[in-house]
Amino acid sequence: MDTHVRIVVALVFGVVTFAVTTVVVTAGFEPGIEFSLLIGLPVGVSGSLTALFASYVLLWHRDQAAAGTVSGRAARLQLAALAAVADFFVVTAAGVALYTLADGSMGIGLLVAGLPVTLPLAAVVGYLAAGRRRREQDGLRTQ
Repeated sequence: MDTHVRIVVALVFGVVTFAVTTVVVTAGFEPGIEFSLLIGLPVGVSGSLTALFASYVLLWHRDQAAAGTVSGRAARLQLAALAAVADFFVVTAAGVALYTLADGSMGIGLLVAGLPVTLPLAAVVGYLAAGRRRREQDGLRTQ
């Protein structure tokens, strides 16, 4: 797949993720919070940036795997993208659980401020953890 096509696909996926995430989060918080869009927008931006990063990296890794030559950098970025996606779902679930079961302001704080902080951290940790598992000659271990 051409680089430009990967960029367009990642952008479309990011925009669709932004729209869906923002609407779902805003609608979910609407009964309890008057200005629920102030929660939906940051979560939507975090989700769209995560989707943009992950979709581009995963498409790039897939193209390299189809060609038979996956670089160590592509494998590390793939694990970083998967870590960021997992972090998005875990932190979002934790924020919603905190809002509904415990203190509402802690849950909102985790969603609005926690996601932008934890997503880059998860990607960096995934990238660094993948680099430690590298063999000197063979690149990244898959088992």
